[in-house]
Amino acid sequence: MGSGLPIFLLITCLQVLVIAAVTDSSDLSALNAVKSNWMNTPPSWIGSDPCGGGWEGIGCTGSRITYMYGIVRHVDRRHRRFSRAANSVGFLYVLLSPLSSTFMLENPVMSSSILQDLSQNKGLTGILPSTIVNLKKLENLFLVDCSFNGPIPDGIGSLTRLVSLSIASNNFNGRIPPSIGKMSDLFLLDLTDNMLSGTIPVSDGTSPGLDLLLNAKHFHLGKNQFTGGIPPNLFSSNMTLRHVLFDSNQLNGSFPSTLELVQTLEVIRLDRNSLTGPILFNFTNLPNLSELYLSNNKFSGSIPDLSGKNLLTYVIMERTQLQGPINATLFSPVRLQSIVLSNNQLNGTLDLGTNYGSQLVLVDLQNNSIGDFVQGTGYSQELLLHGNPFCQKVQSSDYCIAPQQKNPYATPTGNCVARSCSAQQLLSPNCSCANPITGTLHFRSFSFSDFQNGSYYIPLQAAMMEAFKSDQLPVDSISLSVPLKGADDYLEVRLDVFPSGDYVFNRTGFSFITSQLNNITFFKPPDAFGPFFFTLNTDNYFTGSNKSPNTGIIIGAAVGGSVLMLLLIMAGVYAFHQRKMADQAKQQTNPFASWDQNKANGAAPRIKGVLSFSFEELRKCTNNFSEVNALGAGGYGTVYKGTLPTGVVVAIKRAKQGSLQGSYEFKTEIELLSRVHHKNLVSLLGFCYQSGEQMLVYEYVKNGTLTDCISGKSGFKLSWTKRLGIAIDSARGIAYLHELANPPIIHRDIKSSNILLDDQLIAKVADFGLSKPVDSNEVHVSTGVKGTLGYMDPEYFMSGQLTEKSDVYSFGVVMLELVTGRKPIEHGSYVVREVKTAMDNQRKKDSGNLNDILDPILDLTKPLKGLERFLDLAIRCVEELSANRPTMNEVEKELENIQQLAGFDNNVERVSTSTTYSETTGESSYHPYNKKVFFEYSGSFPHSEIELQK
Repeated sequence: MGSGLPIFLLITCLQVLVIAAVTDSSDLSALNAVKSNWMNTPPSWIGSDPCGGGWEGIGCTGSRITYMYGIVRHVDRRHRRFSRAANSVGFLYVLLSPLSSTFMLENPVMSSSILQDLSQNKGLTGILPSTIVNLKKLENLFLVDCSFNGPIPDGIGSLTRLVSLSIASNNFNGRIPPSIGKMSDLFLLDLTDNMLSGTIPVSDGTSPGLDLLLNAKHFHLGKNQFTGGIPPNLFSSNMTLRHVLFDSNQLNGSFPSTLELVQTLEVIRLDRNSLTGPILFNFTNLPNLSELYLSNNKFSGSIPDLSGKNLLTYVIMERTQLQGPINATLFSPVRLQSIVLSNNQLNGTLDLGTNYGSQLVLVDLQNNSIGDFVQGTGYSQELLLHGNPFCQKVQSSDYCIAPQQKNPYATPTGNCVARSCSAQQLLSPNCSCANPITGTLHFRSFSFSDFQNGSYYIPLQAAMMEAFKSDQLPVDSISLSVPLKGADDYLEVRLDVFPSGDYVFNRTGFSFITSQLNNITFFKPPDAFGPFFFTLNTDNYFTGSNKSPNTGIIIGAAVGGSVLMLLLIMAGVYAFHQRKMADQAKQQTNPFASWDQNKANGAAPRIKGVLSFSFEELRKCTNNFSEVNALGAGGYGTVYKGTLPTGVVVAIKRAKQGSLQGSYEFKTEIELLSRVHHKNLVSLLGFCYQSGEQMLVYEYVKNGTLTDCISGKSGFKLSWTKRLGIAIDSARGIAYLHELANPPIIHRDIKSSNILLDDQLIAKVADFGLSKPVDSNEVHVSTGVKGTLGYMDPEYFMSGQLTEKSDVYSFGVVMLELVTGRKPIEHGSYVVREVKTAMDNQRKKDSGNLNDILDPILDLTKPLKGLERFLDLAIRCVEELSANRPTMNEVEKELENIQQLAGFDNNVERVSTSTTYSETTGESSYHPYNKKVFFEYSGSFPHSEIELQK
């Protein structure tokens, strides 16, 4: 009988546990479905009774789960790989499965609490499921700084209760769903920092658009790839917008004059686009305008009239091609603090007058054409005139000294006694060592320029601490440090949030805090900072030693539980040992395996939206790299057509043995390509570095190379207007590399076989394998001259000095290919010389006809409008001296003018230039195209990469 007592006690204990369990079985099933797809769950999630077992972040009413918050932060997916049917959407497929979706829809709190804020979860990957539209009660959707890709679901507009839609800092692509216009209650639309493209949708009677969002206060669409003009009917007098942030896109056309109808506007950001024309806009109709960003556009004409704008504090219009003198009324707004007009073409005499605003602390007019300055006006704040002709006249002037870098600001630590903290801990302003939440605050429309002035940050810090206390969050103190102006003109400030009462935050506290930092209603920064978003600097806060002391709450419920725990520990140790051995083996064959994208030591590849493929995945999608799938071959290797499991068709460039780079060089190339996004550039989708292989996965461009189209291999007959369009597309892509990529990029191998045409014959520049990132205005000397003969800049060939003008030369050769249909070097002739001679003979009225060198496929029975201007531009591009060549930006603009001439103005006479193109007799014997051996080849010249060592 004694031997049966333990069994009796065990059964009794188990019965008590079952009886005590109060959680509804359907709720428990749904929660377990969610839990099974998570790793790193809270330590208190033990047992089978969330309502009765004290599960962290779970709240119940009776037996029903009605509250779930905090624990959804930092989901660590077991599968992070690219688009695997059911895995491609991360754990959202589980949340929106029939079981859990029904569960949430029946629980109004759950339907909004789980999904209302999943920000900062890098483990959330793949496509946002279309079933999200079933959550009709959802009022806020925050998915900031996750890893989603693919399109935004078309039906998302059915979530008509949404007040905030914020999906910034992901990899979403495709167009903005017009259905968003149905969200009549929307307050915030934040799509910043994605890969969205297309035009901005507006309603047309049959389809909704963003113009219907009359209650919206914020349009945040910056840092995407939107194209086309800003629709005039996007704005109306019925709107109540405060912020229109369209910066860092590819928008073109004129300044949207209908903006003046929205009298509630406070901030306008249209910088870093391709807007053109004069700024004909009546700013007096915007009484609340405080910040205006128009930099890095292609405007013309004079500075717009900003007089009378008494709330205006910050004006940034650098690199906008503005011209003419500066009127003293520009500085008169009473609240104006900073005005930046550097790198324009402003001229005349600068006179600040005597009525400048009393708060004006910065006037930046560097690198203009200002010839004189009326001094003695009493202005004693920062005035920057460096790089103007005026500074060449004066012997010394404080105004002409380039600004010096100041020591970065940091929150003072008070009178702390000197002490050192352990690894991963920092000293808080209140003198305690702790593990803070660390991230970056990105302010999109700040209105001050002295980033090291602590008087700006003290009220910001106070406002944040007051908000934390109001929400009763466990925050001891915060630290702000290292403020700087980022590449997109955002103010970036490091933020450290320190825990109260412990050295580390628990999961609930961590989740509440990081959630609130991306909630636009959490706190209002001082007016000088404007709207912001927050990104974490790490997503592994709960690894290592940061464990809760409550891990063993339910240990000992039965004797069998202890035995099970022991077995689990033994299994865990064994699994850890096996994993460690596997990682070591993987590291030996794949140095990419150790890249930790959360470290800031420079070793991690700074890539976004680029996926890592295994060799086996790419082998399968190319039918074992079969010849049938081969698209072409070159000096680097072979390009294959492949189809991913998702159905996406890709082009896979596989390096051959002998062309492999070192791991560092390959990583650098991936980092470079991942930062380049433009509709006229072929996009990098992924890479493979495994089993001795180096492969790059690109988008598949359907109609092949321009070479094949010109030669007739692809079956297309390119008209003159289509050839002109291809030239413009290509020029735009190259101009982006030179002027808007960060850092700027010199392609080094522009040629017709590196220009691909999609199904609409839109050109995309490809193959950056030889590309070189550059610093602004630098000349690069290389001992290895790289490129393709026939396209190569002779100045670069002979001197080794590489500049953006080397790409201009190569593009000029491509332009000549487009009109002649000839390869650069063919049957012993060089196309540049042939065209120069033909044009020279025609101008001299000598024998010969220009039509003799044109592609016979062109319809030469009637004049080709703009042809001679096109040829003149091409010849300017292939000038011997790089200084005589235009920039790619100038080439693009001239081609656009030629296109207008060809398609829209039938009365403009064909123009020509008086320049002659006779060969120069004094050419160097080392000129690359003087070497007779290159012209003795009896067939077409092979278009392969060469590398000549000098």
